[in-house]
Amino acid sequence: MNLSSIRLINLRGAAALGLPLRAAALVGFVLLAYNYSLMTLARGLTLQTPLAYLALVPVIAIAMAVVRLRVEPPALPIHDRQLDWIVGLALLGLAAVLLIELPTSTSTTFWLQRLDLLTLPLFVSGLIALLFGVRRVWALKGPIAFLLLAWPVPFTLLLGGTLDIFTEATARIVGLATQVIPVASPSSTDPTLFVIGSGRQAFAVSIGSACAGVNSFVGFLLIGTALLYAVRGPLLRRVLWLVLGLVIVFGFNVLRIVAILVVGRTFGQAAALDVLHPVAGLIVFNVGVLLMVALVPRFGLWFVGAADRHDEPPPPDARPVRRARPALAVAAIAALALAVTNAGFARYEAISSGLADSRLMSFDIRTAHVPDWRITFVGKFIQVTQFFGAGSTWQRVLYLPTAAAAIKSNLNVYVDVITTDDPGTFAAYGLEACYTFHGYTIASISKVDVGAGVEAQVIDYHNPKNNTDWSALWWEWPYQDGVATHYERIIVFMASGPDAQFSGVPDIPIPTQSPRFQQTDQFLAALGRTIVQSQLNGAAAGQSGTATP
Repeated sequence: MNLSSIRLINLRGAAALGLPLRAAALVGFVLLAYNYSLMTLARGLTLQTPLAYLALVPVIAIAMAVVRLRVEPPALPIHDRQLDWIVGLALLGLAAVLLIELPTSTSTTFWLQRLDLLTLPLFVSGLIALLFGVRRVWALKGPIAFLLLAWPVPFTLLLGGTLDIFTEATARIVGLATQVIPVASPSSTDPTLFVIGSGRQAFAVSIGSACAGVNSFVGFLLIGTALLYAVRGPLLRRVLWLVLGLVIVFGFNVLRIVAILVVGRTFGQAAALDVLHPVAGLIVFNVGVLLMVALVPRFGLWFVGAADRHDEPPPPDARPVRRARPALAVAAIAALALAVTNAGFARYEAISSGLADSRLMSFDIRTAHVPDWRITFVGKFIQVTQFFGAGSTWQRVLYLPTAAAAIKSNLNVYVDVITTDDPGTFAAYGLEACYTFHGYTIASISKVDVGAGVEAQVIDYHNPKNNTDWSALWWEWPYQDGVATHYERIIVFMASGPDAQFSGVPDIPIPTQSPRFQQTDQFLAALGRTIVQSQLNGAAAGQSGTATP
């Protein structure tokens, strides 16, 4: 490479990026300002959740920006630095106002709607305008718009009516496969449950919504959309390539489940669920992505390359921002201010309200009682480990009032207790997100103190599939067993609350958004307070709460 070529590359880099350190500073400011928001996204990567791959959106956006700058024509020496400041400060100010004011005005729905992530493109656009100029904002409109895909609400709405369809379709295909390869038997009561083996050696594998291919579907939709940004060719062929990729990753996921069943039948439960299951999804997904990348030329498409680059030297004085220190100082101040605000968003995530300190004992659903209520053990859910990790448990009991009960309901009340060693799984599988994913309509979300400093959430929702109303009160707390800290989620719930008949319910102030659930929410709150008090009384008396049914 001669000196003229080196000079040309250096000039193109200067015109496109300004200073590399300035680009690094921009990324650093974004990481600082959105520290908690991005951390919650990254935390989902290790979990079996349909939106796990949203954490890749910021990284993919950076790659898209690099691709765009490779083919961006050199900037003309026509700059209006005053416009850069006006637009940049306006965008940063708008992002700041939304992040500071929205949590107060939206209260408990702020985190459910993840409005913090909706402001990310505004903040990034403001930084680019200050550090690189307004015209670079326009040149990078594609990568900036891609950041909107980190906002989970559209995916939640899209998947809400299709999650069960994915699960049922996957289970049906796997069921057909087991007829050809008899490694497991579908359950007669639950088509998503497959039993391997017989007798004491038998174990079940459940195809939950997270394992039904939705993860891979959303992941390839994100990565495939980004790859199309770096691909040239007819639009119809690019769309067909994306559709085929979605079909292939779905098919690979079915093969993954069949492989888990085969390994379980051949080598046992530990090999299937503890060894293969955690890594199989990532393996087949990567294989699917690599296969689709290899198929790009087959569709008459090509990736952005040397032919698409503009190698002409940039004009003199092509950089719109020559003095970046004032802009860097303003950007740093804005990032620091929003970093404090963003870190405070932890209080809106339900997991943060009840896990501040460790309790003395675990929650025993058989001994934490309500006076004059009967407790009947219902059972355990074996599929809990697929979502909350190895060693997790999920138990359910039925609460029934007697004639002497101070507070009563003519309808059944259930209590679930989920225990895990990984509190991040609780953050990923919140009740609001789970209900929304399954297409339920949330009528109200509110908070209530259930005693001992425990803040619980009350959620009311409607299931349109069977036209029923449900209400649930839930909280989370840790406990220590002398060696390690474990985490528990307690859920008190009932169906058809607005149609129930209650008595003895105290007037507990709860900001229920739907008036017809008001008495139901007060009843659950009173019940929750009694259960928490029973738990604390047991701890004070030195009772053990570690027994299992």
